[in-house]
Amino acid sequence: MKVNFTDILTSSVSEHGISQEEILSSEKTLEKVKKSINEKRDKLYFPLNLPTLMESETKEIKEYAASIRDSFDNLVVVGMGGSILGNELLHFALKGTHANLENEKKVYFIDNIDPETNLTLLENLNLKKTFFNIITKSGSTSETLLNMLLIKDLMEKKNINFEKQVLFTTDPNKGFLRKLSQELNVKAYPVHPDVGGRYSVLSHVGLFSAAFENIDIEKLLEGAKERDKHFQENKVLDESSLVFPLVQHKFFKEHKVNINVLFSYSDGLEYMGKWYEQLLAESIGKKFSISNEVVHSGITPVVARGPYHQHSTLQLFMEGPYDKLIIFLVPNSFKKDYQIHEEFKNEPAVTFLENNTYSKLLLSEYTATKMALTEYKRPNISIEIKEINEEEIGNLIYFFEVSVIALGELFNINPIDQPSVEVGKRITHALMGDKNYFDVLADIKKKEEKDKFLLS
Repeated sequence: MKVNFTDILTSSVSEHGISQEEILSSEKTLEKVKKSINEKRDKLYFPLNLPTLMESETKEIKEYAASIRDSFDNLVVVGMGGSILGNELLHFALKGTHANLENEKKVYFIDNIDPETNLTLLENLNLKKTFFNIITKSGSTSETLLNMLLIKDLMEKKNINFEKQVLFTTDPNKGFLRKLSQELNVKAYPVHPDVGGRYSVLSHVGLFSAAFENIDIEKLLEGAKERDKHFQENKVLDESSLVFPLVQHKFFKEHKVNINVLFSYSDGLEYMGKWYEQLLAESIGKKFSISNEVVHSGITPVVARGPYHQHSTLQLFMEGPYDKLIIFLVPNSFKKDYQIHEEFKNEPAVTFLENNTYSKLLLSEYTATKMALTEYKRPNISIEIKEINEEEIGNLIYFFEVSVIALGELFNINPIDQPSVEVGKRITHALMGDKNYFDVLADIKKKEEKDKFLLS
């Protein structure tokens, strides 16, 4: 993996960039950040230990996944947010957007509660040949439990034993799902109490579904461990996972750049962007600093895919406000490619495409977009990988996790918690009639009595 910072420098984008001297003068700051991260690894930043800790679990995960693969044709992963985004990232990046068309064993995801979407999927699967992985760390995520109840109901109507076709992934000791696993005698993988959902992809949460479709989870962990080794052994100014958040923080503080666009030139890597979207937003968007000061920190992530978004949002990136940092994510080669030999003589619109590969146009468009943004003085960073494989994806996952934690250190906020997410959950439970949230319901009724401003 190579990270190119050239086009964020003042030498490339003039006053809209930062100087190389500013970065080089931040060595002591980054040394403090690195030291703080290492001091907090065993508790607050516990997820950084997963690549090493999960090594001893891979044999059992692979064997269990193989036994499920032998008995079932489909795996459906059910979760919300961090409990499923990592699984989708691994599937789409490493197997491809249309993997279910060419693979004998299919993997599907239920990551929301739209009844039309979920019923369409479940009513068209052979439920007798479908296994389900229900994932919720707390064991009480309402959307996940609703989907579980739907699945259970549909299976029972077909006289299928739900308990024999499900795996729970949840807290090791508490929560409704853990309790239910004991009552129904359902196998349950643990989610360590110190591992939040958005940092859980390299745990049982993400590794089981990956193993089911023969993704090499050992190589995935090796890639992450290689990045950790890189982080530990490199000088801070040579470590991209530290320089990257430093740059993000400087642009936010000094240039009011509060939008980061992860612009991937690969359909599969778009899901890396979707995973990073939650990682960045939920980790850095905080009202209070560690010292309890009101700071309202936050960088808004935007997910883009090239060349698709060249034809929709690039115009804004090129000529709109100078409030964006563009981060390209690009593989240098693809597992599949095609050379065009079709001839349309005397047709200038297509002759230049003849005898060229499909990927050459894709990568040329990446280079052209990067050059055009730089010409318009729009700061951009490139993260390039040799190819999309397990080692590179594991390395990238760990790179982004370390960089977000380091960014939290620079903002002096906690990048692990998500206190305000719970507010909406409490209101939802109250609206659904949960007696445990009676006090919240009373507050809602008071607010409903206020004057309304409605238009049609």
